[in-house]
Amino acid sequence: MDCRLMLLDMLVLVSLSLFLCPTVGAANITVEMGQTATLPCTGVTNDFREWQRLGDDGTETQLITLYKSGSTTDLQEKSGLDTFNLRGRFTATADDAFTATITNTRESDDGRYQCDSTSGSVVHMLLTYYMNSVSLSTPPTGSVTESIGGRFIVTCTADSKPAASFTWTKQGDSNFTATGARLEISNLNMNDSGTYMCTAFHAYASGTATVQLTVTEEPVTTPTSPQGQTGTNGSNSAQTGGGLGTGGIVGIVIAFLALAAIGVVGFVLWKRKKGSGREKDDGVESGDDAVTYHSPGHPGAPENLSRPPPNEPEVMYAELDLKNAPAGSRRPYVATPDDSPTEYAQIRPDKPPRSSVPHTLAPDDKTEYASISKPKPSRRLDLQAV
Repeated sequence: MDCRLMLLDMLVLVSLSLFLCPTVGAANITVEMGQTATLPCTGVTNDFREWQRLGDDGTETQLITLYKSGSTTDLQEKSGLDTFNLRGRFTATADDAFTATITNTRESDDGRYQCDSTSGSVVHMLLTYYMNSVSLSTPPTGSVTESIGGRFIVTCTADSKPAASFTWTKQGDSNFTATGARLEISNLNMNDSGTYMCTAFHAYASGTATVQLTVTEEPVTTPTSPQGQTGTNGSNSAQTGGGLGTGGIVGIVIAFLALAAIGVVGFVLWKRKKGSGREKDDGVESGDDAVTYHSPGHPGAPENLSRPPPNEPEVMYAELDLKNAPAGSRRPYVATPDDSPTEYAQIRPDKPPRSSVPHTLAPDDKTEYASISKPKPSRRLDLQAV
């Protein structure tokens, strides 16, 4: 009898404990990221209750507490809101329901939340999800052209949480199905033309993307793959980038510098050649040039020439003939009025003769001459005496 009584007492104690401290199992709550999540505190009643965030190791962090005594209500926010970046987004009603809400949910909000009291507790498992976009590795136009016998490859991607699964269908062809992110069709024929749809999905959302495939009998060389490959009776490709690469830019710079260097060298050589030609042509006497000297009043002198004042030396003029002088001659040559146009230069000898008769310089005359520039087209020389 004693054993029976002891067993009965144990059963009563366990029953009382279960009645006084009921525990509600975790409930999964899913919400699209950015939306509002609602966490009910159903079945938990007491004058003192609180919402907690449970860690992976079972630790409890207070978020909000509620104390009610008659008509007095005391709702307090705790530091745990800052710990989990929930301040301003996690709130609870100050009534018997004590329902909590999380606005503008984020991925960091995922976890376990507990409404607890001395009379019992309820736990919720919050999971945020999203399916932002589904895209294909095809040109922006969404169309691909391939040749008969070629290969069609396309990859489907999705920006989603949790990770998505993929299936493929063909519009108008219920017999066509495929799974996986990558679709490949080899040995294409005309019947493979059509619109293919990728469906990305997980347990909470889905999204789709389509591509138009055209199979032709002519070779196709247009790049259509994001891998940058060009398909000719091969796989489709979409060009991912354009413009010059680093190597192309460097090559252009090197070519430009080389052309600039060639131009500079050519200019320097031209200048040297031109300078040497001038030096060769400088001087009054040469094998091909002849000089005739005139004073004012001479028939060959310009009309506007006049004799200098008595206190200044007389100015002599040289008539240069560049084409009629005997070859190899070093003697002055007197030009005739019918000769080609004449260039004149003033000459001031050390002891200028006082005569209007043309004077031919003797070898002993001391006269300084400036350099003579000879323009190439007219074969004229400009001579100035210093």
